[in-house]
This record gives sequence, structure tokens and C-alpha cells, in this order.
Amino acid sequence: MSTTGSQPIDTAQVPKEKSLHLSAYARKHIFFVTNTNEFGGTEIHLLELVRRLRRTGVQISILCLGIDTLSERLDADHGVRVLHCQDRPQSLRGWSKFFRTYRPDVVVFVYGWLRALPWQACVGAYLSGVRRLYAIYQLIPPPLPPKMEVKSFRDLVRPWIGKKARELMGMRAAAHLCGKTICVSNAVRESLVRDYRFPVKKSVTIYNGVSLSKFAPSDREGVAIRSKLGLSADDFVLVCAARLSKEKGIDILLLAMSQLMRKNPSCRCIVVGDGYLKENLFQQVQALGLANHVFMEGFQKDVKPYLLAGDAFVLTSYREGLPLSVLEAMACGLPCVVTNVGGNSEAVGHHINGLVVSAGSVDEVVEAISYLVTHPQERAKMSQESRARAVAFDMDARMTDIKRIILS
Repeated sequence: MSTTGSQPIDTAQVPKEKSLHLSAYARKHIFFVTNTNEFGGTEIHLLELVRRLRRTGVQISILCLGIDTLSERLDADHGVRVLHCQDRPQSLRGWSKFFRTYRPDVVVFVYGWLRALPWQACVGAYLSGVRRLYAIYQLIPPPLPPKMEVKSFRDLVRPWIGKKARELMGMRAAAHLCGKTICVSNAVRESLVRDYRFPVKKSVTIYNGVSLSKFAPSDREGVAIRSKLGLSADDFVLVCAARLSKEKGIDILLLAMSQLMRKNPSCRCIVVGDGYLKENLFQQVQALGLANHVFMEGFQKDVKPYLLAGDAFVLTSYREGLPLSVLEAMACGLPCVVTNVGGNSEAVGHHINGLVVSAGSVDEVVEAISYLVTHPQERAKMSQESRARAVAFDMDARMTDIKRIILS
């Protein structure tokens, strides 16, 4: 793999340490690499894993290639070194030198999306001498583009020597170097194996988890939120917790609400989350006349009271891995309306603990929510089943599975 034209990092490029409150170094040093510009499910999952690993006495470092959204959410005495690197290494040699600087025993690459991290990071870690490499994939990857019709010699060789081909081969090489690729749903695993040719035996599914004790059915907190928003006990309240980004399909939910408002005037929706589409979605709410039916509550540190204020949960996304918001809603005993993408249908059984609809279909969303509104007995059964099914996604058990792999 050529590194022509790239320069290795020098000492000045080594990431600045944001947190140096370290106790005595443990024998094993685990190094996480992540890339994010916001705080969401991937980061929550990582923090939960870090906290549990700390109890074993290992030394932990986290490299944030994007924005550091983790330091402020770690305990003051966390003993975790958080590094922030905006000027990342640009070559295999650079990444290899970087990992030789910190000498980790284990490196875990956390992918919020497929290309969140460069393949050179994993290969560079291996070249530096690290032999225990792992990856965690949180989002189902996009499908590969269809093969082009061959009309010339260039078309014939492009799949083998083009830029995209080199990147794809690099990703596959990185996957083969990892001891395990941990996928948060079977859908994610199957896509990586089938479409991207990740090694079958090294790719495993460990579902995302939810705290069953923290997210538990309760009336008191939900009543307080309803009172705050001026919602009555007779209102049918939907809750959506998601980033305000294109892949979450909030615009589809708003279009569905504009129809539901006419069919079921008592139907209301609380949207919890923030993102780059915030202003666009606010404008859509106003344009559709939904100001009294849709409450855009922004980012909330604690989403639980909002879930408990709802009669059902809804997520109209286009791409997912296995969203924590769905698992949290299930643990709170909410029937869920979700799209048939990623691992959604692995958590939500159609007409068991919710309803599964096609991504992008406003009509199916309207039909599903209308069904829940008009079938209270079936909705009550789904509510009980949601809590029961959430047990299979217990956070402690899932984190124990991941720890067993990383610490083996």
C-alpha cells in the first residue's frame, strides 16, 4: 500500500491530552479511536463500555478525531486519558508512529458510520506492533454501487485500481487484521459480510443494550412532562427521540402528523433531539400548521421523562444499526412504530410489541399510528411485550459480552 505524497506526523502533531487525571497505570492499556461531531448513541455506548472497563483496573485512552464530546461527560476522577486530534495522521507511516508513541496493548476502533475512521489507522496500528485489534460498528453501511457496464479498458480496470477500489480493499484488509468486528445487530453484520466481504468468523453480533433499572415504566415523571407541555390525559402522545438529521426521516413523521391531526385531533407528538436540520424542521412544523400538535423539545440530557409521557414511540429513519432510543422506549413499556431498516425489526416484532413500516412511507406511518390510537387493548398488550422483550437487551449482559472479547 503506497504512502507516496503523505507525511508522517511529528511530535507537534501528537494529539493534545485533554484529561490527565490518571491513577497508577494498570498493566493493560486499552486505546479507543472514534470520530464524531455530536453526542449520540455511539458515544453513549462507548462511555458505558469505558466505565465498565475501568472497574477492571485497566488503563484507558480515547482518541477523538472529530469533536471531543466525551470529556465533559466522564466522571471527574475517571482516570481516562482523552486525546483530541484534528490534524490526524495521513499515512500508514504516520499512524504507525502514532501508535508506537502510546504503546497500547489493545486498540478498539469505534465506527459511528462505515467510513468514520480511515483504514490506515487499523493497518498502522498493526504495523506498530499491536496485535489485539477490535472494531465496533454501530450503523448499517450503505449498499455498494452497482457494477458499471464495461465499455472500455478503463472501465475494466477501475474496480481494481480506482480510488474507491483501493479504499474498499483497505477496509477489507483492516477487517481481516481485527480479532473481532463487533456489530450491534445482525443486519449490520450481514451487510458487512455480504456486501463488504468482512470475514465471517471474525464478525459477531452483540446487540446494543439498555439499563432496565433506569428505563422502567413509571407514571409520575410522565405526568410532569405532560403538564409542562399542556397535554391532557386524553391526548394520544407519540414520542420520537432522534438526531435532527436527514437519515432519521423526521420530515416523514411531520407529514404523517399533518394527516393524523385531521383524523385524530387528540394526537400529539414530542420530538426530542437536536441536529443540523433543526431550523428546517421548525419551518416545516409551522408550514404544516402543527405548532399545537408537535413539540420540538431539543436535546435533553435525560430522555426518560419524555418517553414516560408517551403512549407510543415512533422512529421513521432511513438507516439504523440498532438505535438506543428504541430499546429505551421498549424498556419504558412503549409500543414502537419503526421503519424496517437496520436492526429495528430485530427489536420490534410486527404486531408483537409494535408495528414495522417501510422507510419513507407516510401512508404506512399514518396507518400504524392510527391503529395504535384505535386499538387500546392491542396497544396495552404491545406495551407489556415491549418491556418483556427489552430484557434480551440488558445493558449489563451485553457489555459483559464485549468486555470478554476485549479483555480475552
